[in-house]
Amino acid sequence: MTANLWADRLDVARFGAVIDRADPDVLAVQELQPEAAAVITARFDHHGLSPHHETLGTGIATRRPAVFAPLPNAYRDGWEVRLDPADWPGLSVPLRVLCVHFANPIRFPFWLSLARRRSQLGDLLPHLEGDDALVVVGDFNASPVWPVYRRLAERLEDGPLAAGTAARTWRFQGFGPLLLRIDHGFSRRVTTVRSSTHRIPGSDHLALVLDVVVDTETGSGARVGLGGEVDDQIELLGGDRLHRQP
Repeated sequence: MTANLWADRLDVARFGAVIDRADPDVLAVQELQPEAAAVITARFDHHGLSPHHETLGTGIATRRPAVFAPLPNAYRDGWEVRLDPADWPGLSVPLRVLCVHFANPIRFPFWLSLARRRSQLGDLLPHLEGDDALVVVGDFNASPVWPVYRRLAERLEDGPLAAGTAARTWRFQGFGPLLLRIDHGFSRRVTTVRSSTHRIPGSDHLALVLDVVVDTETGSGARVGLGGEVDDQIELLGGDRLHRQP
């Protein structure tokens, strides 16, 4: 589950109920303030959070132990977490999850906003190298027509789009119809089985929840087996908790 909380406009009291309903195994957040961080730490024993009183806060929380590290990025740092099979039953290969938040491209002065985005993309790309299992989620402030999206889609798969469940995630000032899909879940060696969106009270974004399976070998497309069975499924980014299917 990834969600832009819209800083101090978030309805903190109702945010916890959204987390409880979605019940994600991995939660990534942007525009995280201390009050929302307290809601998260009350529900997750494992986390790397950097709350901020403005819009610069980000973080990741997990149900099981994981290795957390800040993700240095121009203007607005993100977070990286590594899930190890030793701590995640059914996960046969390590999985990295990155949480990022790109600068708004239409904030004045425009030249500064665009320069920040170029720097952010330049800082992020080296972290995408390799062939390990990877998921990159967050608020990219980029619809599919924008260069940032296209550069990432050249390297990684747009999970919701591939699953046929891509939906708009942002409305202007939190009112009116949903206008753009700017919150994304990109992946490598990870297949998005389905995605869904959930209202975050007080935010101008919807939360994006991805249910995923992790490929055991490069290019194999095989699902991770829980207990050694190919048809078992692991769900890491929302939906049901890790479970074994009959």
